[in-house]
Amino acid sequence: MNFVRKILLSFAVFLIAPTPLALAQGTYTQIDVPGSRFTYCFGINTNGDIVGAYSDPNNDYIYGFVLSGGVYTTIGYPGVTITQLTGINDMGQVVGGIGSPNGNLAFVYDIKTQTFTDFQYPGATYTSPLAINNAGIIAGFARLPTSEEVGFERDVSGHKRTIAVPGSIGTHATGITASGVVVGYTFSQRGVIHNFLFSGGKYQRLSIAGAPKAAINGTNPAGTAFVGMYDFFVNNTTFLYQDNTLQILQFPGARSTYAYGVNAAGEVTGFFYTNDKPHGFRWTPPAGAAKK
Repeated sequence: MNFVRKILLSFAVFLIAPTPLALAQGTYTQIDVPGSRFTYCFGINTNGDIVGAYSDPNNDYIYGFVLSGGVYTTIGYPGVTITQLTGINDMGQVVGGIGSPNGNLAFVYDIKTQTFTDFQYPGATYTSPLAINNAGIIAGFARLPTSEEVGFERDVSGHKRTIAVPGSIGTHATGITASGVVVGYTFSQRGVIHNFLFSGGKYQRLSIAGAPKAAINGTNPAGTAFVGMYDFFVNNTTFLYQDNTLQILQFPGARSTYAYGVNAAGEVTGFFYTNDKPHGFRWTPPAGAAKK
């Protein structure tokens, strides 16, 4: 299962102004589910609850987990060997997917009722939900039988809207704000990446100056902070853009770091690699630095 995640109206350009580049100050906390062989973190909500996936010691099963208040809760879809959780909102709703011999399936999991609600993008061979806001609107992407990948947003009633940026061969919707603005990235035959905002049926291209070939993996509820990677074909640099500053995120001693979620307090989650295995992390900004 892959972890790492058409409406032609208008496609304007939104340029984030050039800003100073800085190594992010703050606190890094390593996250490892006790007894796991590896741990990945993907999403974080306003309360600082984190979701992700981990393997058992023998790597026979992969489970989803929720980390809340220092307590890990395992979430496993019944009867399958792979469950991953990718996004969480403040209402206790989690999105994720499963992998099994019978194929891929996406779901919403309700923490309070401990129930799964399954869904799939129509006709897709692979459906990957990546984020959910407090209104229950989901953003993600799907792979079609033609191998084309399209983004989507899906509301609580099950209504979906395809997000396929004109001129691209693939669109990934990776985040959604509280007001329903979808963010993500596209790629072309040459592998060129463009980031976008999608709102009201209109696309805006979003370029982050100083971050060549950036790919946005997530946004905060206000849509004022973005995390992702840039120049990843060469150096794979992980960034946080917030308050007109492009900051580099690098877990101390790691050979590579990946950021996927950022919340209203400016906390970031993701995972990093050492020489032996991947670990999750939480990055907390310096006191007073985050904008609520």
